[in-house]
Amino acid sequence: MDGLRAVAVLGVVLCHAAKYTMDFHQGWTYHALAEGAHGVDLFFVISGFCLAYPVLRRVADARATSFDVVQFFSRRIVRIVPTYWIAFGVVLAAALLVRRLGGDVPWPTIRIPSAAAGVGQLFFVHGGFDLVGSFWTLAVEVRWYLAFPLLLWLYIRSPLGVYAAGFASLAVYWLAGVHVWDFATLPGFLLGIVAADLTIREHAVRRYALPLFALSVPVSLWLEPHGHLDYALQNQLWWQVSAFLLVLGATVAGPVRALVSNAAVAFIGTAAYSIYLFSDPIEAWYGHYGGASTIACAAAGVLIGVLAWLLVERYFTAPANRDRLVAPLRRAGEAVARWLRLPAALRMRRPLPASVT
Repeated sequence: MDGLRAVAVLGVVLCHAAKYTMDFHQGWTYHALAEGAHGVDLFFVISGFCLAYPVLRRVADARATSFDVVQFFSRRIVRIVPTYWIAFGVVLAAALLVRRLGGDVPWPTIRIPSAAAGVGQLFFVHGGFDLVGSFWTLAVEVRWYLAFPLLLWLYIRSPLGVYAAGFASLAVYWLAGVHVWDFATLPGFLLGIVAADLTIREHAVRRYALPLFALSVPVSLWLEPHGHLDYALQNQLWWQVSAFLLVLGATVAGPVRALVSNAAVAFIGTAAYSIYLFSDPIEAWYGHYGGASTIACAAAGVLIGVLAWLLVERYFTAPANRDRLVAPLRRAGEAVARWLRLPAALRMRRPLPASVT
């Protein structure tokens, strides 16, 4: 999964580099790099896979397991929030300093928000590109985290319920015209859960996933509206299906799995979160102040992300530091659960086959 994260983040970095250093009309090169935006779809599928796999593995081994909801949310907070807040503060401080010195800020990628918008973004309740464009996905993911325990419980009880949720989400977005990112992208997250289950069960369909992925890419390209470059909404189901097939196919031994398991590729994937947070601002500054090399722009984004991982994110992911930070959050979460009379854990149990019951 780290190698697949590298594929996703490098696609996004190259898309941003093309946006900041190339002209819209520069032919197939620009359009090919712009397709890297669909690395976001791959991120969403990977997220669903990684969150669901450990729980589904335990259910497969013992038919039932206890899912510690408080522990889950406590660990998600430590994993996501501190690095994000530091990235937010660094980019905002840089923008304010440049503005104070009389320079230009590369709007709209970087904005100096109002106090209310800034606080909203810090707590994932913003609805737009308040500071840095790539930050929008975090608010969507956090809302998925809130629903994840119930979605996983539903999938274990009845996979059809989750399939129905995915179709309902698309219906709300496409038919009801509620153009909210959550509805457009939730199917990708749910497909990640499905991919985890198929992998654990070693389903035969995995053998056909990569050939189907190879077919799905040109189909996805063909289905895109002509000249469509508004990738920010990530509202194309066929690209989410392509990402699902890639993730599923990469779990089968073969050249693709070997490639994404390469140590250098996996290292980039390990730093993918920091690269995702810090690369877009750096690339925007590079292009705004006259940088013209797409490769140099992308390299700068990756390098600053890796540096941020070394100096910031790695501290919060080190097991000892992570556990020390999770402990007080867990105690607070348990207190809140008792006060609200909510269970601190969910019983995840797969129903017995009808012939047994």
